[in-house]
Amino acid sequence: MKEIAVTNFYSWSIFSQERQIDFNGHLWVRDEGNVLIDPVPMTAADLEQFDQLGGAAWIVLTNRDHEREAVFFQDRTGARIAAHRADADLFDQPPDRLLDDGEEIVPGLQVVHLAHGKSPGEIALYWPGLKLVLAGDLVVGAPLGRITLLADAKLADPPQAALGLRKLLQLDFDALLMGDGHSVLHDARRLLLECLEERTDIYINKINVEDIPWTSGGGPAGYRWEIKDIDPLIGGQHLGYCLFRLSAGQSICPQHFHHFEEEMFYILEGACTLISPRGPVAVEQGDFIAFPPGPRSAHKFTNQGQQPCVLLALSNVLPHDLAQYPDSDKINVRSLDRQRIFRRADAVDYWSGETD
Repeated sequence: MKEIAVTNFYSWSIFSQERQIDFNGHLWVRDEGNVLIDPVPMTAADLEQFDQLGGAAWIVLTNRDHEREAVFFQDRTGARIAAHRADADLFDQPPDRLLDDGEEIVPGLQVVHLAHGKSPGEIALYWPGLKLVLAGDLVVGAPLGRITLLADAKLADPPQAALGLRKLLQLDFDALLMGDGHSVLHDARRLLLECLEERTDIYINKINVEDIPWTSGGGPAGYRWEIKDIDPLIGGQHLGYCLFRLSAGQSICPQHFHHFEEEMFYILEGACTLISPRGPVAVEQGDFIAFPPGPRSAHKFTNQGQQPCVLLALSNVLPHDLAQYPDSDKINVRSLDRQRIFRRADAVDYWSGETD
């Protein structure tokens, strides 16, 4: 097996003469029991290495055609087999566990159901903490350095299958492991978007707001909202845009301002109150509100009424930004999609810890 440049991941392959690509199996090594994914046959040397790494506690199958050597490895290790419930009756060996969309298989590993794949229960796998996705059949790593979709002839509805990959676009990932073909370990989300933009049977850069479900967001009581995150679904790169829906008594984010990014809000429905250093300001349907960078733009929206309020939020997306929270004296430092939050009172001298 080959160790992948992703922590605790291994891969091995067999070559398909018919399709002229590799079929890949993957192993995620973890203290609580390893996870084996879409296993293809192993050489004797790979089997020895597999045993040394601890075998497997789970075997996850991403679609009906990736049962492959699952029974062999189950007999060898006693691992339990997991697959999406829509494919349950399509395997030679019935799965021990039936999975649903969004389910966490083990801590840190989530199911993404791709309903229009080659089989009704096709899934991708998502590791949020690793910014990693593993695709089964619908996405193929071929030719080397590019991403393509499974041949249309193998799909019942190719346009719907392609549009269904928006479920991957809305995820935060950089690497994409492939069941078939070459894995992409950097900038994979961009390559997937380019693949979808090349299709002429869909226009991936357009979506109707009614086709986006509201999802829950926010934090503790008083800061709960619903959101439709739009820009990831249609290929936004330098602008971020989403809809927020605030129910009575709820707010969007603590009062804050940005040092570099600029925001704009438009009230689509209802009314709410803008909290700012200049005092509370009533805003209502039809109002645009600009928040240029800097402390005078500190803001927080809160719904003090009885009816829901819907807001469109728009901002430029920068790789680095600094946000400040006047009420709690915190600073949020974001660099290359990683963020750390500090209290300003914790600031130290430049030479702190550097001298005896």
